[in-house]
Formats: sequence, structure tokens, C-alpha cells
Amino acid sequence: MVAAQNTSPFWPRFWIVAAAMALVAGLVWSGASRPSVLVVHSQNERIPWIRGIDAGIDRVIDQSSAIRLQRIYLYGHSEERVSTQIVQAHGLIARWRPDVLLLVDDLAQARVGGAYVAGDRPQIVYSGIEDAQRTLARTPGTHIRGIAERTPWGIVERSLLRLTELSDAQVQEPAHPRRIALISDAGPAADEEARGFASHRWQGAQPVGVWRCATLDQWQQALGEIAQQADMVVIGDYRNLPGPGNLSASVWRRLLAQAALERLKIPMTALSAYAVSDGIPMGILPSPFEQGEVAAQMAVQVSRSSGSEFSAERGQHALTQDFALVVNRRQMELRRLSIGAMDAYYARVSGRLLGGGVQ
Repeated sequence: MVAAQNTSPFWPRFWIVAAAMALVAGLVWSGASRPSVLVVHSQNERIPWIRGIDAGIDRVIDQSSAIRLQRIYLYGHSEERVSTQIVQAHGLIARWRPDVLLLVDDLAQARVGGAYVAGDRPQIVYSGIEDAQRTLARTPGTHIRGIAERTPWGIVERSLLRLTELSDAQVQEPAHPRRIALISDAGPAADEEARGFASHRWQGAQPVGVWRCATLDQWQQALGEIAQQADMVVIGDYRNLPGPGNLSASVWRRLLAQAALERLKIPMTALSAYAVSDGIPMGILPSPFEQGEVAAQMAVQVSRSSGSEFSAERGQHALTQDFALVVNRRQMELRRLSIGAMDAYYARVSGRLLGGGVQ
């Protein structure tokens, strides 16, 4: 008598395997079919400004699970490293073929986005500081749009005047409008600052000039002249001032800020969060959160439609409207400066959005 073999039926196992394979294939297909957005930042993720932009992007795209999101952070202080990263970024774009490139600040816009302006794919969205040529904003095409930062000069003027009134810097009411100056380097961000300073319609302050510096000697000379000619000063971008090769960029920035603090005993504000980290008492800057949020909204919309169908309340090429206010509490106390209740509220909100690292 031959014992019967105990074997599992073939067809049930076949259908189980087939169903599993179909499920995997469906997941792969659905993932590949989802719209994709590649964000390229011009600076590294540790900078408060970049954290603020990412927070704005995440508010939009985190709520839109149908979007595949990747980020690249360039390291702008090393040309060799940046060149390598840019080659790698173009390689990723060729392989992944994202639906949208979201390019943050001048380096990413000019050296990554500039390679894709001639065609109609991928869709391009820009945000932040523009390069000097405004490569993306000035290129015709329905596949390019974005939001560019503009210094909120009305807020800068109001806050500086208020800072002066509430501080002990001037006990007597001046006989003339308070004189205001701008000092900066000669880079692309400072170009926008200088244009805005010149075109702003000043209400309670009198502009006395813009000092653009390309060397440390020019920076020192400008500080001395401003000390004699101005009652208030705006510290613009100074990251492009060349420093000694044996100092890191962050150390060199702090030395430049310290020189400004030592030479200028007048109320001051910066136009960046990094300057406040370097020791400048207060900073007023375009809201990075707004820039990230608006750019992400544009990216989501164009990823789901053709560029010709794009519409937005602010138009194809928008400008920032909101601002962030950050303070260095220790320097405010040392210089006996104080801000009003409304500015204190803005500072608390801005500190949370920027990670709280500059207050």
C-alpha cells in the first residue's frame, strides 16, 4: 500500500503570489505616478533662514501626501564643493525627472535652474534672493514662476524710529529728521537692498547714503563715516566681504559685526537673521516662511496642471509682503535698546518660525 503524498494545492499558492505581485506593482506605479518636486537650496540646512523656508514648504506639501518631495542643500562657501554638488544635482534631475524644480536663492536659481529655462520641462519655481541678472524672473516662458524677496523698508523705517524713541540713545528730540544710512558688501543680496533703500519713500527718516564695501578697509572706513553722518544705521548683507583664509566664514562674519558694534553707538538693525546671530541687536527681513509657503503652493499647483493653466492671486512673478523680526536679547540689553509690545510679539512669532536660535 502506497501512502498518499501531502502536497499543497498549486493554484491557491499561485493566486496568492500573483496578488502580492500585483499589489507591489500597483504601489510602485502609484508612487511613480505621483507629482514630484525637487527643492534645491543655495545654503545648508543649519541656517535659520533656510529652516524658515523649509517650514513654509512643509506646511503646504506635508498636507499634500500626493507629492513626492526631495531636497538638496548646496554649501556656498566652497566653490569646489558647490561645483561637485551642482553636477550631482543635474544628474539627479536627469534620472528622477521631477515635475517641478523649486530653487531657493541666487546660487540655485542661476547655476541649477538656468540650465532648464530653454525648454518647457521641468516646471520651475523660484524663491528668495535673486541672482544679479534675475535669470529666472526675466526669462519668458509659462513654465517659470516664483516669489522674490524684497526688503520691507517701510517696516525697517518704522521699527528703527520706534527703537530710537524707546531707547536711551537720544535723550533730546533732534532738530532734524533722524538720518539713516545703509552699509553692506557688494554682493547680489546687497544689490536688492541698495535699490530698495534708494527707491523707498521715507516718511520720518532722512537717508544720507549707501556704503557698499568690497574690502575690510572699505568696511572700516564706511563705519567711521557713518558714525559722523547718521543717527541710525541699517546693516545689510556682508557675507561676501572676503576674509583671511585661516578663518571660517562664521568667525569672519562675527568679526565684521563686532567692528560695527564698536564703531557705531547709534540704533541699528540688520536685514538678515545671521547678522543677529553675529551680534547685531535686531534684524528685520522678508519672511522666509512666506517665501517657502507661496513657492510650495505654486509648485503643487503646476505639478497638477500645465503651466498655461497656472493662476495665482499674486501672479506669475510675486514679491514678498510679510516680514520677520528677530532680536539678540543680550545685545539689546547691553546697548540699552528696547522695542514696543507689537514688535516684541513679532519677534516671538519670528523666533518660533526660525527655530528660536537668534533670540
